[in-house]
Amino acid sequence: MPHVTVQTVALLVVAMGFFSLILARTWPRMGKRRNVPLGAALKAARAKIEAAKTDAEKADALCQAADACALAFGRSEAAAAYYLRAMRLVPDSPEIVERAVKGLEHRPRTLESLLWRKLGGDRIPGRPAMLTALRALANLYGMRPRHHVRAHAIEGILAALEVK
Repeated sequence: MPHVTVQTVALLVVAMGFFSLILARTWPRMGKRRNVPLGAALKAARAKIEAAKTDAEKADALCQAADACALAFGRSEAAAAYYLRAMRLVPDSPEIVERAVKGLEHRPRTLESLLWRKLGGDRIPGRPAMLTALRALANLYGMRPRHHVRAHAIEGILAALEVK
């Protein structure tokens, strides 16, 4: 029978911890998968993008493509790009911001970057869309202990904006 050393036990504990971390990072997304494969969902969304007659229809189709990418493993950057294109088409829509927040909730850094790009884009968003993006940032920062100062700062900005 092989001799179990302290190093072997330590290595096993580290490996189990790493596996748990990977599982925790991907687990919330596993239940959200649809039966439609990513390729088919993207193909359908791209067809809707091409067929769209109005900016609102095109933005909805872009959000569908983003939703499909958000559910696929390793496609969160593509999802953010689709959401951003939709936000640029209809910059005053808080619904698109909410849809992006829901789609990218499992990727907080990608979501944070998207929201800041929304707020700091070429065109200043309308008040409802801006407030929605700021609330989402405040919630995002509020969940991270290291970023509570940012959350409080954004909550102060929100309080000042909502008074007017």
